[in-house]
Order: sequence, then structure tokens, then C-alpha cells
Amino acid sequence: MTDSKPEDRGDVGKIKRFVAFLGLFFILLSQLLVFSKPPEDVWVPPYFWLTGLGLLTLGLSQLIKPIPFFVKISQSFIFQDQPFWIITAFLLSFLVTAANAKLLNFARINFIPLVTVWLLSGVVYFYAFFNAPVDLKKLVEWLRENRAELLGILAITVLGIALRFYHLGDSPRVLDGDEGLVGLFAQGSISDSLVNPFALWENFGALYLQLINIGLKIFGSNSAFALRLLPAIGGVLAIPAVYLFTRWLTGKRVAMLAAFLIAVSHSHIHFSRIVSVAYIQGTWLVPLELYFLLSGLRKQQSWRAALGGILLAIHFSVYLTSQVIAGVVLIYFLLAVSFYHKWMRARLVQMFAFLGGFTLMLAPMVYYYVTHPDLAFGRLNQDGTFQSGWLASTMQSTGQSAVEVLFGRFLHAFFSLFYYPAYDFYGSTSPTMSAIPTVFLFIGLIVILLRLKNPDYLLLNGYFWGATVSVGVFALPPSADTYRMLMTLPAAFIIVAIGLDETLKLLGLGIHTSRNAYLFATSALLFSLLLYNVWTYYGDFIGRCQFGGGIGTRFASYLGRYAGAIDNEASVYLLSNEFILYGTHASTDFLSGKRKIINVPEPVDELQAVSGETIIAIPERIDELEAWARLHPGGQLHYNYDCDVPILLAYRVP
Repeated sequence: MTDSKPEDRGDVGKIKRFVAFLGLFFILLSQLLVFSKPPEDVWVPPYFWLTGLGLLTLGLSQLIKPIPFFVKISQSFIFQDQPFWIITAFLLSFLVTAANAKLLNFARINFIPLVTVWLLSGVVYFYAFFNAPVDLKKLVEWLRENRAELLGILAITVLGIALRFYHLGDSPRVLDGDEGLVGLFAQGSISDSLVNPFALWENFGALYLQLINIGLKIFGSNSAFALRLLPAIGGVLAIPAVYLFTRWLTGKRVAMLAAFLIAVSHSHIHFSRIVSVAYIQGTWLVPLELYFLLSGLRKQQSWRAALGGILLAIHFSVYLTSQVIAGVVLIYFLLAVSFYHKWMRARLVQMFAFLGGFTLMLAPMVYYYVTHPDLAFGRLNQDGTFQSGWLASTMQSTGQSAVEVLFGRFLHAFFSLFYYPAYDFYGSTSPTMSAIPTVFLFIGLIVILLRLKNPDYLLLNGYFWGATVSVGVFALPPSADTYRMLMTLPAAFIIVAIGLDETLKLLGLGIHTSRNAYLFATSALLFSLLLYNVWTYYGDFIGRCQFGGGIGTRFASYLGRYAGAIDNEASVYLLSNEFILYGTHASTDFLSGKRKIINVPEPVDELQAVSGETIIAIPERIDELEAWARLHPGGQLHYNYDCDVPILLAYRVP
């Protein structure tokens, strides 16, 4: 009797998994590409051969036997869990990029499948690094131990919700022209070029516009509330995001102060209630991105850093603040590697996890940027210091050097936080920050400069000064600095909170030496700031009808609201002049549902209006319409008032 050699039963599951995924990859790629061409009367659709290849590959994966050759290959590094999921994530990203390149030319389907796969690539990449098991018992215990802290930040967030959602669609009572444009382009994001989620319009991401459009579909296509919903949500999210980032920097006490400061900031409240510019979204996305980056580096947890990179790339589909922060983070990595090399050497894995997640999710947008550079850098081309030729002309007219001009722009951006009135896209006579927080801002800036030995404070300095330099050196006009500096506001309030905490400590009123005095001083100061900011926005600003920048903008909004409420299809005429007329502001079209309005610069007596038609007068021609209505009685007169001043008169012809 002879002994037979036993068959090798080694594990080949990992190589079978990899081959099976390749099969699924080919099938998915085929189905996405099939719809990139117009349908033709053919036996086999284009790219269908990839489906056959995928099915064949799937079949082959099941034929792999546990022979020594395949067992040895299966044990290779590339087929282990983490490398496999990382490779899978990048292959999915490549698939999205390739399919997007084809779908740019023609598409018979919407882009939801593509966005789904894109987001899935980020989830897979995150999963590759996630190794923290969820223990529900420990989670419940942690919630119990930290309930006071959680209730505190919840209370501040609820306050922030109230300040941002109170009469959201009605205050400010008018839409400015850019709000109307955003609304119209959001409605147009279901067709043409903006159907592509990676496209751009005026550096607004198409994906962001599509999300706005979802709100319009739910709450009404010409609803100001629906249009402003996403900024309000972003403004609220900034509160816990700032808290999380600050807590990792300095602890929960200062984090609570910073969260309260941004919750009650009148400027932050205002830009949470309009949709003209999307800087408000950066006030929660950037702190959240930096929170995951910082916590990932500090705890040496790659999944946190990877998530930070993923969020930063997604931010590119929202607004151009992402470009600034990407530059800040890359410079931070270079400085950290150069000056904190011992600390950073132990965290290189986390740094590359962040960069990998960022690269992975950015790939489809990079392709779009390369093929549409005019759209990717549209704002810089229009308002850039260098591209527009402003720098050269200013140097020539003033006789200053480039360094002097640019340093002046940097100072102007910095002073826009607390010196210059916030006029652009706001209309407030107050600066972004009031006098008392500004005192602690200066103190905090010194404190964080002295703490540069800690790489965490290098990141905070980079956040504040990097954004300030980008606004001052690269963007025009100077008057826009007051709203563009909104991207620095979270960092500024974190620095204010640090400055306040350190000042009380220096005065002998620190939390550890004089708890009651500390609590009294901070409570009194924060309550004072709450009153100041609420009055500045809801009393001094909203109550005085300052938003919009001029009578033309305000009238356009009233005109759109009234025209949208007309309940018949008869013609609408506007008694206009050369300054105020229909067609100058997109807010009219958005609020009216694009109702056609006919300008009538001639005297109303020359108008041959018939029964059911509506005549609307601008402020300067209200008397003229009133006189005409008395000669043609029986119709309906309707007045609209702007802070007790007649701004519009409408008359429905009997």
C-alpha cells in the first residue's frame, strides 16, 4: 500500500476576489459607456464587448483552484485586504473619470449612476483604512460621560438654527441679482452642461447647484426659502464643525467659545441667509476637513486623514474655497516635513492617506478642469490680480512696486475683517467683526504665533493667513474683500476664543484659578455679543431694507414676486425708464417663473391694454399710473411698500 500525496488546500480566496472584482469592473464600465453614444440600429451596442469580457473574467475567477502557484500569488501583498480596497477605490475613480469623459459629449441618462460610483470609491477608500470596531456599549458610556458637553454644543447649534432659519425666505425681503442667477442656473442644472456633476459655473460646482435644485423641486421652483435653504443648512453645520476642529486644537472650553462666536456672528448669519456667494459652505467644510486631518495626524489614524482628503476633494464640487484650502494643506505638509520632521516621520502614512483620498476623489474634476480651463479658473480670469492686468496698471498709475501694491492688498483684506463696512452682498454699515472680538483677535494671533513649536498651530496659522493672503493677493475688487474674508471667519473666531481664554488667564481669572470669575466674565461677554449681533442684523440691517445695493435691485425682486402671483395668462406691462426696467436682474425671472414682462418706456396713454392685463409702475411712474387708473376705473390697484415707501403699483385692467 502506498501513501498518496495530499492535495494542497491553501487559501486562494483573495486572488479570486480580485479577479471577480475585475469582472464586475468591466461590466460596470461597459454599461456606463454604452449610454455615452446615441442609440443605433446595430446587432450589438458599442462597448458591449466589455460586458462579455467581464462575464468571462467572473467565470474564470470561479475556476481558480488552490494549487501551490495560486496559493503563493494569493498571499502577495497586493491581494491583501487594505491594498485590495485601495486599488479597488482607485479603479472605481478611474472608471468614473473615463465614463465622464465620454458622457461629456452625449448622454442618454442622468449622472446619478456616475455620482454613486464616485461616492462609492470614496467609501471604499475610507473602508480600506478603517480599523476601529464600533462598540455600542462604549459609545453609550461615552455619551453619558460627555452629556453636559453635548448638551452645550446642541444648545448653541439650536440658537444658530433659530438665527438662520427665522423668516428665511422673507428676510432679506428681496433677492439680489446674483441670487436670481444662482436660482436660474440651479434650475438649469438638469440639462445642458450643468447636468454633469463635475462641471462649473462661475466656480459654483454643478453638484452644488443640483442640490439647490432639489430644494426648489420640493419647496417650490420660485421659492426664496427653497433657494436659500442650502446656505442656511451650511451655516448651521459650521457651528459643530468649528467646535470639533477647535476641540482638537485647544480643548472643549475654548471650542465652546468659538462655536458660540460663529453661531451669533451677524455676518455669518447674513451669508447663511442668501445664496449669492457660496463662501458660507466653506465655513463648515474647511473646519471639518482640517478636523479629520488634524485628528488623524495626532492619533495616527489613517481613516481620519483619508476622510479629510475625501471631503476636501468633494469640496471642489461646491465652490472655489476648496482651491485655497488645498494650497494651504499642501504648504502645511511641506513645512511640517521640513521643520517637524521627527514628528511628521511617524505620520507619513496618515499624510499619504489624506493625499490619496484627495487625489482619488478629485480625478474626475481634474479631467474637467483640464478640458475646460476657462471655466475652472473663470473667476481668476475675471477678477484675478494678475490675469486681469490690474496689477500692472496699478503699478503704472501709482508708481509703486509690485511688492508694495500686493502688500497693500493683503492689508486691505486683513482689515476687512474688522475695519471696513460689510457693503458688498450685505449692505451693513458694520464690519464683519465688532471691536471687542477684534481685541482678542490680536491677542490670539500673538498666542498662536508663539505656539508654532506645536504643528497643530502651524495648521491654524496657515488656515487664517493662507486664506487672507489668497483674498488679498489674488482677488479683486478690494470692496469684495469683506465677503471673501468669510472663508477666514472660522479661523478668526477660533483665534478670538484662544485670545479671550489666554487674556483671562493672564489677568488671574483663568478657569483653574478662579472658575466663577471666568464663567461670569465669559458669559457676560458672550451675552453682550449676542445682543450686538442680533441687533446689527435683525434690527439695524433687516429693519432698514438695506440689502440689494440700490433701488433697481430691490424693485426687480418686488416685480418678480408680484408677477409670479398673477393668476392669469394675460400680458404684463411695466412702465419703465432707462434705469429701472425688466431684464436687468435675474431675480425677476426666478421669482416670477420666467413670466414675460413688456417694458413700456412711453406714456401709459399710448398703451392699448385690454381687460385682464396688468400694468405695473416703477416708483418714479406711480403717479402716472394712478392718474390713468382714475380715468379707467373698475380695475384692481395694488401697492407694494419697501420699508413704508411705495416701490411698486400694479393695476389690473377691468
